[in-house]
Amino acid sequence: MLSATLLAGLSPALASAASTAPAVTPAAVSAVAAPVDANAPTILVGFIIAQTNSPFAVTDPGRVAQIAARAVNDSGGIRGRRLVVDICDTKGQAAASLACARRLADAGAITLIGGNSGNGVDKILRARKMAAWFPMGSNQADIRNPLAFITALNSAGAAQGAYLGARRFGAHSAVYVSMLGNTTYQGTARFGYAQAGVSDVRIVEIPPGTTDFAPYVAKIKALHPDVWGGMLYPPEQQTLLVEAAAQQGVTIPFVSSNNVIENATLAALSKAPFPNSIALEKGEDARRFPTWAEYQRQLAKYDPQGAVKGPTDGSVTTDWLAVWTFAQIARELPTVTVDSFRERVSQDRHFAVDVLHPIDFTREAPVEGMPRQENIWAFAGHVAGGHEVVDDVTPFSAWEKTPVMPWTPAQVQAATGH
Repeated sequence: MLSATLLAGLSPALASAASTAPAVTPAAVSAVAAPVDANAPTILVGFIIAQTNSPFAVTDPGRVAQIAARAVNDSGGIRGRRLVVDICDTKGQAAASLACARRLADAGAITLIGGNSGNGVDKILRARKMAAWFPMGSNQADIRNPLAFITALNSAGAAQGAYLGARRFGAHSAVYVSMLGNTTYQGTARFGYAQAGVSDVRIVEIPPGTTDFAPYVAKIKALHPDVWGGMLYPPEQQTLLVEAAAQQGVTIPFVSSNNVIENATLAALSKAPFPNSIALEKGEDARRFPTWAEYQRQLAKYDPQGAVKGPTDGSVTTDWLAVWTFAQIARELPTVTVDSFRERVSQDRHFAVDVLHPIDFTREAPVEGMPRQENIWAFAGHVAGGHEVVDDVTPFSAWEKTPVMPWTPAQVQAATGH
């Protein structure tokens, strides 16, 4: 359900779309926004991410965060004040993450997006009583941190993708491909498979910076799993893996989430000789989800040259949504301060937009060590024709074992062309 809070700032056309989209309640939207007051103090949000000098460096999240800020300011800002997103590049260094958090807090940031508490960011959050809004969320320190408000754990995508794929293709055995030493993703993938009744799960690890994936694909084929897949980072690695599998004639169904996926990955999966199953986190369908339509509108307006290479990547869309939803929440606060924002989200029992299953930030999860996991959800989907396709707009959860009907061979062929 799209709340009145988050409909604020949508264009009139998108607000109208919300009234006709399934499971979306219409709400009043101001058609004309007052201009930003150039003389008013700005509202600062800190954004912590590795953009350079790291094998895991990415630029898309920062780009979409700035796109969201521009759209917010073009629609009146936050109560007439300009929103500023200050991106601090950690260059992949833990000490730099802590330094970024300290600098941004000293500069007056209302909240921090990105980063992770394992690098010491939680020390700053606790000292300043700041909320971490949509942190990376794949670190146990984030999960234990009551000031970390997580809407989508990156590692949870491994479980959701595994669960959905195993159910869809009726798997009894699986191979999970992960970055070398990424035990968090491996563990959650095993959990997802176990929830689907798959205990035979083999792990294939790939070192960062790998460019020749042929030996790893050969190993996957030799294991003869019912399904295979996983998540490599950055997204270019995932694309190379899919392309290598296609070149070697793999026909085993591929399962994953869209947490690590770029346009090139979508193209590669669409041409591959194997069917696929993708767990989608943001309702990637502009016809049915007004927030996704707004995201696409902003990309078209502010990134006409397509500098964002992975506009549907789960990490990228999460960072756009972090800025966009921060602005909508801040617009409802009488005064926007560190305290008022923290208090608002810490008491939120029904955080929702039309692309998010309602989240209760006050609850902990049924899975030990991973709080709020009952809030982790996804939509069943697949990739075809260079696009992500939402097969079912009902969100599901691997943790709650929401039923996902397996596909018949005829349905697989109809959906994928293979």
